[in-house]
Amino acid sequence: MTRPKADSIRVSWHPQPLDPREQTIGARLSSKGEFRLDIPLTAPTLLELSYGEEEVPLFLEPGNALQLRFKSGELLTSLKYSSADGSTHRPAAAANGYLAEVENEFASNEGYQVLPENIELYEKPFLSFLDYRRDKQEKLFKKAGGPAAFSPAFAAFAQAEIRYLYANDRLTYPDLREQVVGTEGRLKLSPEFYSFLGDPAVVPGDEAAPTSPQVQEFMLNYVHYQVRTEGKSLTSPAYYPACYQLADRTFKGALRPLILGRVLLETFRFGHIEHARAMLKDYATTAGAPAPWLELLRRDLDEHKELAIGAPAPPLPLHTPEGDTVRLAVYTGRLVYVMFWDSRLPMSQRELPYLKEVVKEFAGKPIVFVSAGFDDAASKKLPAAAVAAPSVAPAVVPPKARPAVRESYDIETLPSFVLIAEDGTVLDPNPKRLSSHALLDDLRAAFGKAAAYRAVSVKNVKR
Repeated sequence: MTRPKADSIRVSWHPQPLDPREQTIGARLSSKGEFRLDIPLTAPTLLELSYGEEEVPLFLEPGNALQLRFKSGELLTSLKYSSADGSTHRPAAAANGYLAEVENEFASNEGYQVLPENIELYEKPFLSFLDYRRDKQEKLFKKAGGPAAFSPAFAAFAQAEIRYLYANDRLTYPDLREQVVGTEGRLKLSPEFYSFLGDPAVVPGDEAAPTSPQVQEFMLNYVHYQVRTEGKSLTSPAYYPACYQLADRTFKGALRPLILGRVLLETFRFGHIEHARAMLKDYATTAGAPAPWLELLRRDLDEHKELAIGAPAPPLPLHTPEGDTVRLAVYTGRLVYVMFWDSRLPMSQRELPYLKEVVKEFAGKPIVFVSAGFDDAASKKLPAAAVAAPSVAPAVVPPKARPAVRESYDIETLPSFVLIAEDGTVLDPNPKRLSSHALLDDLRAAFGKAAAYRAVSVKNVKR
């Protein structure tokens, strides 16, 4: 390196593809700007090399010995790779030289990105944009020597990145455009728009490239797309079991445990606890996943089980304005919408005017709105019209109980909300706030939903 401006260099990677946590190792630079890193890898791996605020991708396989040189402050444009013997034509050096070119030409060029502007294109020009970008990427790969210039693992990875960047951007285009271009609504697409999904090179795809982030992202989005086309929405009790079933019958080889594992991680956060347990049990016996993957999944389920849908709501001690103690069990048989708040905080104050409207909408319905204040004066600060409603329960969380309640309900900021079902189980650990008009529809759909979740037989988690 020339003219070092930072005193260290770092390399980060995911040792386990289902684990969002990265492993990082670093090395201090010598006075000459030299460093050495020994990275413990057991399989071909995509990494990230960081120097100061500059970052570049790195692809290494067990046994690779790589040398690199770059100018400080010009990492991406000046980076040069060579093998340990100085040759620039060895596979590892060629692979990472190609990655640097891709990063420099495509990742740093806004014209090749879907956001912010290309997403506004209509269907035909958007597909033309995707075709043009893919053609440019394939030409760069061919210019670099094509598959023969690289190791089989990297050639599969590089080609998968091109193929699945295209596929993922095409698959997610309708939803993303609807979100970004809110003034036009959803586009009516041509009958052939989704025809690319029928290509076996796309689905189930190449099992040799599970290290590609684009492959993983596309396959998970594909699972969600297919389940939605079957008529199941994200809020359907059968949604995540259906995702698991579809992934189970679609993928083979190395992709199968990976995509099934990704579906499990989503289920732990957004699905029913009993479905999650049944799916994990099946995964442990049929997916052929490595032991560390199973260990991570079991730990993740354990970390999310307290606030998972279907789990008993954590204890919530409350005091009424009169000083009486109230437990959640007193509301059994009714939906319970809990607002954790602090009357001294502006964001909490902003929600209060909407309470009257929501309460009025559900007058006479089996639902109670619990105001769980985190300051002693909270129950006195509620709007009088709302307090007069029989479905509103003003209350304060006792000071000594507040740390435990914050932890068990995963409260980081106030206000915070949770929806509890008629049977006392968690129905939504993060429902919409009072000021959201969509909350009304969500609450209407919530009555009896706990029973609907239980009706999705755990025995039918498998196909």
